[in-house]
Amino acid sequence: MNCEILTFSDKLSQERIARIEALLGKKVVVKILAFALFLLGVDRALISSFLNMPPGSLRSLILAINKRGLAAFEDQRTNSSSFKQPLPHQITPTLYTENLLLTIDFRPCNLIIRIPDSNPVQKKVILLSLLNSNILNTSEVATALHLSPDRIGKLSRKLHKGDVESIFDKRRGQRHDYRFTPEIKAELIQQFVIEAVNQRPTSGEQLAKKLMERCHLTLSSRTILNHIASLGLTTIRDSIAEYLSEVKKKPSDS
Repeated sequence: MNCEILTFSDKLSQERIARIEALLGKKVVVKILAFALFLLGVDRALISSFLNMPPGSLRSLILAINKRGLAAFEDQRTNSSSFKQPLPHQITPTLYTENLLLTIDFRPCNLIIRIPDSNPVQKKVILLSLLNSNILNTSEVATALHLSPDRIGKLSRKLHKGDVESIFDKRRGQRHDYRFTPEIKAELIQQFVIEAVNQRPTSGEQLAKKLMERCHLTLSSRTILNHIASLGLTTIRDSIAEYLSEVKKKPSDS
């Protein structure tokens, strides 16, 4: 670049430098001028003399710009930067259950996902998707879904490879027309007793959720309620816990 064809105004130079020094500070402006003169081919010794900058400082500035870019013009001791983009906030979601809702709280973003505790399929798909996106870890998802970490790992891989149907392939097409075999009725009765003895709700939604978690059975809450009624389980709900408590108190026959 031939700078001899350029004309320089000392007055304009002083005015412009004064304005930019008020904005960026004198040290930053000197560094910018030094680097500009360096790019224009001015000898380093002349640059140091003209700007009253030690030769070592000029050499360090050029090395820093080659390594850090624009950030080299700033004082590295400052906590903030006008040149560098701020680092994105770390998103750290937390999981907790409250009022029968699984809550996924994405902090520090103002984003919260709430999933009804009675929606096991929705809960499983969302949590596994977040796991596959490295937003949640295996341990968190395993705890939330009441499954082992090994089982969660297998389900996450199935979801990644084969979409939602792959994690429910053993129950495909059975959600509405599930045939209540004697084995399924036995599991239903057993789950009903477990919930009643522990004084937990025995609603259709609760039993459907627990059977899904424990036996991987997808049963509609309405169908469950129909079978509970037909088996007469609702009439013995309150007496089951009392009877078992009495049995425990009696000494066993020798």
